[in-house]
Amino acid sequence: MTLRLPEDLAQRLAACTPSRKRNQFVVELVRRELDREGRELEEAALRLSALESVHTAEDGEWLSLDENEAWGEFDEERFLNDLNAASAKTGKIIGSVAA
Repeated sequence: MTLRLPEDLAQRLAACTPSRKRNQFVVELVRRELDREGRELEEAALRLSALESVHTAEDGEWLSLDENEAWGEFDEERFLNDLNAASAKTGKIIGSVAA
């Protein structure tokens, strides 16, 4: 593999690194950066999985369906009351019931 560096960067590398160690220096920099990037991606994936698992648990509550009540008219007041009761666990009020 041939690596082409900008002139100013090549001069800095030559000035700061002995000639016989430049290749290893570049290899270590690339390895370290790729490892860091891999760790960041892994951490982001773990955070996303944790968020999804929380929302999946919440979705389970809303996806459960009582067939006896499912076929009736939509009752907005009851819906908002049920929604707010479930949301009270997290401290978030989603909507309000008009008086």
